[in-house]
Amino acid sequence: MHIPKYNQEKDWQQVSAFIRDNSFAILVNVAAGTPLATHIPVELEEKADGSPVLTGHVARENRQWEAFTTGPALAIFAAPHAYISSSWYEKEKIPTWNYIAVHVYGQMRLLEEAELLASLERLMARYEAASARPVSFQDIPEKELRNNLKAIVGFEMTITDVQARYKLSQNRNARDYNSVISHLRARGDEGSVKIAGEMERRRK
Repeated sequence: MHIPKYNQEKDWQQVSAFIRDNSFAILVNVAAGTPLATHIPVELEEKADGSPVLTGHVARENRQWEAFTTGPALAIFAAPHAYISSSWYEKEKIPTWNYIAVHVYGQMRLLEEAELLASLERLMARYEAASARPVSFQDIPEKELRNNLKAIVGFEMTITDVQARYKLSQNRNARDYNSVISHLRARGDEGSVKIAGEMERRRK
């Protein structure tokens, strides 16, 4: 990913928090010269030694998994984003787009059944926690669980590189920077408000 120095984010605490908050990713790899991509939840976890890995699963009918172990993979985490009008600047007339995106590269391995079960239980526990009536992993009937296990393939990605771009008007002067924040707040949609919030947090 092309990242100018003023847009780079190298603080792992910031990047890892973003990944966890925006975990519905695009998983990309190449099979027979063709790029393949799947939109799935991908979880950032830590191994016993503290090293970070990504875990997830895809449908067994999704043939993308057959090339998981033949080369590197890329997980793309992105959100939020917002159009920036040049009318918000004092002088310049070129509009742009502000956004946050993280690319994680790594090597894949397929999970054994016990590992997949543990991964699914952690995934379900995380997202059911906010439900009014959370469903426990143990609530799933054994036969139903086993049938579903046959239909998916789990993976773990060992991370080899992380690229994070926080394109947030860092190259603008203070007047333009504050103007962008004000106009994004006034626009009011979710992406604009989130971008404005991140810009405000970084200004402080």
